[in-house]
Amino acid sequence: MTDLSASDWLGLEPTHNPMRWYLPVTPKVSVRSAFLFGGAGLGAATGALEGTTGRPVVWATAQYLSYAKVGSVMDLDVTISVSGRRTTQARVIGHVGENEIITVLAALGHRDLDLSEEWPEMPVAKPPDQCRVREHHYDAESLGQYLDQRWATAPDSRHQGGPTGHGRGRVCVWARAPEGVGPSASTLAILGDWVPMGISTVTNQPISSNSLDNTLRILNVLPTDWYLLEIESAGINNGFGHGQLRIWGDDGTLHAIASQSVLVRSREPDSHRMPRRLQDDS
Repeated sequence: MTDLSASDWLGLEPTHNPMRWYLPVTPKVSVRSAFLFGGAGLGAATGALEGTTGRPVVWATAQYLSYAKVGSVMDLDVTISVSGRRTTQARVIGHVGENEIITVLAALGHRDLDLSEEWPEMPVAKPPDQCRVREHHYDAESLGQYLDQRWATAPDSRHQGGPTGHGRGRVCVWARAPEGVGPSASTLAILGDWVPMGISTVTNQPISSNSLDNTLRILNVLPTDWYLLEIESAGINNGFGHGQLRIWGDDGTLHAIASQSVLVRSREPDSHRMPRRLQDDS
C-alpha cells in the first residue's frame, strides 16, 4: 500500500487561504467524461475538511444540487461552525463560479475511549479471485473504470435469491480502490456512492438514477486489499429510490455506513448524456 491519498488522486488542491480548496473536474473523477462523480465530490469535501481542521471525519452528508462539468474547476469553501476540545462541526460549499454544486455538513474529531464494538456481521461471499468481474460499459473515461469490482457471489447463491445470492433487494460487490490509493475518509466517500448501482441492479426494469444526497458514517479507516460493498435497496416510489450500503474490510471489519436517496428515471436510449438539473424535475 502506497502513501497516495484519495484527495491527491482526486486532484484536490489547497490555496493560500486555508479555508478554500479547489478541484479540477477531470475525466478520471467524472461520469462518462461529462460531469463530476458524486462520491468524488464528497471525497474532495472530506479531504478539504480534514486538511483545514486537522481532525478526522466522523460523519459527513452531501446534498447534490447541480453538475460540475468536466473541464471546470470546483472551489470548496470550508466554514467551521463550532470547534471544541474534541469535536468540530463544519460545512463545505462546492461551487463553480456562482453555481452551487454540493453542500456538505460534517462532524470531525477523536475521543479517547477504551471501547470498540461492532454488531453487524459481514455477509459471506466467495473471495474476489473466485468472483465474476463487474464489466463497465462506459463510452468515455469514468471514475468507475479505476475501481476493480467483482460481483461478490454468496456460496449458496442459488437458494438465497437476489443478484448475488444475498437476499431480496441486496447485492454485494468486491471493490478495490484506485491503484496506489490508501485508506482515508475520501476513499470511503468514493466507495460509498454505489447505492444507485445497487438499485439499478435489483430493479426488474431498466432505469437510470442520479444521487440527491449521500451520507457517510465512519467507524474505521484501516488498510485493506479489498472492500466489500453490501448494498441494500429499500425501495422505489413516486420516482425516488432509497438505499444504504455497508463498507467492509476484507478481514470482516466494518469501515463505514453510507445511505442515499436517488432520482429514478426509465432508462433512455441516449443514457450517456448529462442528466437534467434536479430543479428541472421539480
